[in-house]
Amino acid sequence: MTHFLHKTRQLALFLAGFGTSLGGLYTLFPQWAVENLNQLAYHSSDSIFIQHWGLMVLMVGCSFFIAMVRSTWVKPLFCIALIEKLFFISLVLSNANQPFIDGFWLSMTMDSIICIYIIGYLWFCRTSADISS
Repeated sequence: MTHFLHKTRQLALFLAGFGTSLGGLYTLFPQWAVENLNQLAYHSSDSIFIQHWGLMVLMVGCSFFIAMVRSTWVKPLFCIALIEKLFFISLVLSNANQPFIDGFWLSMTMDSIICIYIIGYLWFCRTSADISS
């Protein structure tokens, strides 16, 4: 399993970076993103929160790309991303019966796949030499 995780790490970092960076759409195009991606009504009074969240997610996504060339970033980034993504998953699941949640299932699925990979990587590649190589 460790061999598989090492062989797929670069691809996983790229895909996680790309998918997570898409949150930047909320910073650049908040109305479009909220209405089209989350299927919610856009309220301009919420734009500061929407754009802030979008930038934070974009920065996590960009960190995945940096970790592709800086292996020392992998373990800390995986730990931070795991916490952030598990929290998002818990928010979606805890609000599953709410009508506004429909636009969040795809993002939650992507974050769940990323979390499964991160948990596997951190578990099977526990030694510092394995994680940073």
